[in-house]
Amino acid sequence: MPNYRMNYVRTTLHNGLRLLTTHMPGMRSASIAFFFNVGSRYEPDAVSGVSHFIEHMLFKGSQQFPSAKAISEAIEGVGGNFNGSTGKELTSYTARVPGEYLPVVLRTMADMIRNPLFDPAEVEKERNVIIEELNSTQDDPQEWVNLLIDEAMWPELPLGRDDAGSVEIVSRLQHQQMLDYMTTYYRPNSLVLSVAGNIDHEQVIEQVKQLFGDWEPADHPHWNECLPPRDASPVRMIQKDTEQTNICLATLGTAYASQDYYPLLLINGILGDGMSSRLFQSIREEQSLAYDIGSYVNSYYETGSLVVSAGVDPSRAPDAIRAIIAELTRLCEEPVPADELERIKAYVRGGILLGLEGTQQMASWLGSQECLYNRVWDVDEVIAKVDAVTVEDIQRVARNCFAPEWRRLAIIGPDSPNRATQFKQLLTGA
Repeated sequence: MPNYRMNYVRTTLHNGLRLLTTHMPGMRSASIAFFFNVGSRYEPDAVSGVSHFIEHMLFKGSQQFPSAKAISEAIEGVGGNFNGSTGKELTSYTARVPGEYLPVVLRTMADMIRNPLFDPAEVEKERNVIIEELNSTQDDPQEWVNLLIDEAMWPELPLGRDDAGSVEIVSRLQHQQMLDYMTTYYRPNSLVLSVAGNIDHEQVIEQVKQLFGDWEPADHPHWNECLPPRDASPVRMIQKDTEQTNICLATLGTAYASQDYYPLLLINGILGDGMSSRLFQSIREEQSLAYDIGSYVNSYYETGSLVVSAGVDPSRAPDAIRAIIAELTRLCEEPVPADELERIKAYVRGGILLGLEGTQQMASWLGSQECLYNRVWDVDEVIAKVDAVTVEDIQRVARNCFAPEWRRLAIIGPDSPNRATQFKQLLTGA
């Protein structure tokens, strides 16, 4: 049945594959997004990184397109571009193409997904590429500290791991382990396919039935609950000879289906999303404690985190941490002025609306929501939830999430790990 407010049609094949098609009048492009309900949190420790490795291998050749070059020529040769991404809960494969070439690209991607070659020589080459990717993270302390803070929040848990795994595990992942994992998790009933843009609903539905209709469904294992431990060691430090000290300070967040998700989204806007945010104005503009500061939210099925990240002069790291804690405390203790809340609501609403103007964004919006929520939220519903957040909601969620026992700190820079106790004391607000 079509949903006319967002103009999409949902079709479920007999094998459980869900297809969402969206005709966007006036667009010259069409975008495809394949979302599989599998990501790094599904992986046992012994094969951590396997989802990411599989995602890489699907671009390395399939039955009809037997090399990476053949796949890229099939898509780029008609003016398209394509990519893949592995997250904690989803693995996605996306492409954008001039609308008339959609059938060509859909056929190419279907073959990548259903008939990958996993040539042993290509597996070994890609293993080296992924190991280099993992090693390069340590050359970028800003990226590394964002991984370290997840480890601090979810120590020894799947949500605390790098999605790409570790050099140690990736080095010994076996060819057969990858094939077994893919056979287990890559099933039509764990796939949402979203197509948006200059398309004909019926033609896309018919082609998808031809390409995927004979694929057999099967149940696959679920992930284990991954709640952050209250009593975890709150500070992680890595000493590295850098000009700046790279800091991430995290607190508890919310699940994406929680009633507190939208208040937290607005708290993030108030705190550190954009140049008018409190952290940017206070810590960069007024106190000159950091050149670069911001915040972001991670939300998963049953948990989440809010992370403040900053790059600071090493001698001023304690001052910056105190200033961040002061802003967290202020949100707990002082009601947000009504005019500030309205401004942030407008900022968040604008981000949602502007983020849906392209075919790729629309395909991703529909596909990821269907995959995570088993339904699609209409934009008006989401905006209504943003608008419904009250000053009291903001303060209540801040008090829950910013309690001192949930504060975690990751630091990469010239400071010695011997100072961890001092930094731990700062987290208490003392």
